[in-house]
Amino acid sequence: MLNSEDLVREYLKTGDSKLRDQAIVKFMPIVKYVIGRLNLSVRSKMELEDIHSSGIIGLIRALDDFDVSRNTAFKTYATWRVRGHILDYLRKIDFLSRGDRAKLRNIEKTTQDLSLRFNREPSAFEVANELGMDLRECHRLLEMAQLNFLISLDQVQETDGEQVKLADIIADASCVGPLEDLSRKNTLHIVKDAILKLPERQRLIVLMYYHDEMTLLEIGKVLKLSESRISRLLGKAILTIRTELKQMQETVPN
Repeated sequence: MLNSEDLVREYLKTGDSKLRDQAIVKFMPIVKYVIGRLNLSVRSKMELEDIHSSGIIGLIRALDDFDVSRNTAFKTYATWRVRGHILDYLRKIDFLSRGDRAKLRNIEKTTQDLSLRFNREPSAFEVANELGMDLRECHRLLEMAQLNFLISLDQVQETDGEQVKLADIIADASCVGPLEDLSRKNTLHIVKDAILKLPERQRLIVLMYYHDEMTLLEIGKVLKLSESRISRLLGKAILTIRTELKQMQETVPN
């Protein structure tokens, strides 16, 4: 009986369509896992089905494109491809409405203003109160901020002549390596600094989510908080990172 990884290798060696179907079924839980990590706020069952279908397409393409000579586990490669395909789909359908984008910008600016006024990070209640916004609506938008930033992290950017993703640096915000030698204008370096400045619990959530690839539910169990609470804290952390990124990019010399 072939294990999952051997099944993929045997299919790629023989081209047997039955093995291909078996491999797809074996690795189908990856799609559910990725969608769970994204913590999507779907508006209908049909929308969720479309997102799930895009993940399956990513899985199939991963199977067809997999290069066994690279000595990488197919599960790792497939997870990356499924995630990328779902994010591409969400980017294409523009999951965040224009109104929500405007509200998120207001929350981001208000958070920045209150931080300067209080000399500390404001609570979601204080931000919502300042904006005259219902707290539940503020919580919903903080959860949306998580996915919005995740999509921007996944996009390739030009940094010091290299094409990189911001998500690459979040894998380990405490490491010291070649990136430390880059200029302060380096976007990745700025993101690293922003993460290190986060309150301890938010920094821990960011690292568990991006580095340890834990789901929000798993993080909640570790920190003894609800999944929705973890989602909101992650959203707040992301807004803080975005604000820090903007501030530092505006102050560094050309």
